[in-house]
Amino acid sequence: MFKIKSLDTFFIFFVLAIFLLGTWQVFRLYTKKNLIFYLEQNLKKNSIYFNKDISEEYTKVKFKKNRSNPAIFLYQLKKGEIGFKVIVPYDIDNSSVVLIDKGWVRKKNINSIKNTSFKDDLIEGYTKKIIPKKLFTPKNSLNEDFVYSIDIEYLKKTLNKDIYPLLIIQTSLKNEDIISNDYEIHITNNHLQYAITWYGLALFTTIFFLYYKKRSQ
Repeated sequence: MFKIKSLDTFFIFFVLAIFLLGTWQVFRLYTKKNLIFYLEQNLKKNSIYFNKDISEEYTKVKFKKNRSNPAIFLYQLKKGEIGFKVIVPYDIDNSSVVLIDKGWVRKKNINSIKNTSFKDDLIEGYTKKIIPKKLFTPKNSLNEDFVYSIDIEYLKKTLNKDIYPLLIIQTSLKNEDIISNDYEIHITNNHLQYAITWYGLALFTTIFFLYYKKRSQ
């Protein structure tokens, strides 16, 4: 009799735990929806002139072109095709730079971009977090002319300047070899599927538990 009660308690706590996990996913679903809506509203606002105090993602900005440093070619697949993000460090002042994402270029066109002098005096776009190196992303090699991730510490040393912590995703570029960026919110929201999974597991476990109880009587 004691074993049956212990098993009852285990099932109750197990079902309660996975039900709470499902409820947490519902909460995250609406939190993420509100965040995406808020950021989308940001992108509908008028652009403001860039300054180093801007700290929020998806803020529309204008940046007056200053001296640029050599471009960084960030390896990135696009719909299965090999290519590179063109990242250009522009001076903000004498002590800091901002990284500007110009867009994506196919591998076959990379040589035409390497010596390009971008002539846009006014850059328009929006701010976005710099994606850190992921666990399985290969290390950058000094022998290759492209990188797998943006290494902030390495850039600080090579440029001898501070790096502004957000990218500017440029949307105003016109270059026949570069596929320009759009105003897009890149935030996944799969919490509905997760909630359904947890609630489904809770329902299945409850049915199984009731069936077991009926058979054991």
